[in-house]
Amino acid sequence: MNVDYAGTDRIPVIDVGPFLTGEPGSARRLAHDVARTCLDTGFLVIANHGVAREIVDRAFAASAAFFELDVERKLALKIGSQNIGYLPYGGQTVRTSTVHNNTKPNFSESFYITTPDAEGEPDRNQWPPAMDEFKAAQISYFQTMRVLAHRILPAFALALDLPEDYFENDFANANCTVRLIEYAPQLHDEADLFGFAPHTDGSFITFLPQSRFPGLEVRTSTGEWIRPPGTPGTFVVNTGEMLAHYSNDRFVPTPHRVINRSQHRRHAMPFFFGPNRHKVVSCVPTCVSESNPARYMPSTSFERNAIKDKLNFPHRQKAEFESESY
Repeated sequence: MNVDYAGTDRIPVIDVGPFLTGEPGSARRLAHDVARTCLDTGFLVIANHGVAREIVDRAFAASAAFFELDVERKLALKIGSQNIGYLPYGGQTVRTSTVHNNTKPNFSESFYITTPDAEGEPDRNQWPPAMDEFKAAQISYFQTMRVLAHRILPAFALALDLPEDYFENDFANANCTVRLIEYAPQLHDEADLFGFAPHTDGSFITFLPQSRFPGLEVRTSTGEWIRPPGTPGTFVVNTGEMLAHYSNDRFVPTPHRVINRSQHRRHAMPFFFGPNRHKVVSCVPTCVSESNPARYMPSTSFERNAIKDKLNFPHRQKAEFESESY
């Protein structure tokens, strides 16, 4: 499996501090950078994002502590119809990949967290008993990332030649998921075995704090695999299928995979950000015309993810369910 480590130059590191502090002209500059990278790799790395390092480190530590639990305690929290909780090894085979015929389950285990503070609704998360620090750390991380994602949203509207507030209504009570992942080491290449097989995200955008060990690889339009810059303290941001829907494939999601070639267990905490799961999503007016008609029928993220999840998760094929994950 060849990887071009020099290819990290294709994925820019962008200082979003001026944008977040409201510096004049910064919104247009960031939108330009977002559009440029969305038309190339679909991946960028953001610095000076305002998220305290302690929040991320605390969540990583809590995640590692959870995965160290014995199997029985983790399986007591196994995901069910709503895809919330623990997903063991063998629980997901990515069958919806557009670039690889994946035949083996992901070589990793996960824990899904959904919105912990939805107004007027009970917390549906499966928090592990007697792990108060885990719950507190993950709620803090979830809420912090939700704020950051919402603050970045106007840059994507401007990148599509839309008003800054164009997505506000669709992203009220946004559909968000944190997926904690532990990847076992893969010291030798094995055919069709990945920590996470080649795939695209179902989200609008995804935020990924830098892990201690590398593993994420991005497929370019020419078929090369490259790694994003591993600048400590930054977030890798990539586009997803919901943004492709809105943009009528102007910004298509980029396939990516994870192979943990280190000798250590690797942890990741992607935050998936998407529109309200019940909002009907249509291609935006700046991305359709008589010569470029809409490629997508109006639909909700709930409907799109339900189809995808039934193909990728064996437990989803047994009964009807509510889709919560990306």
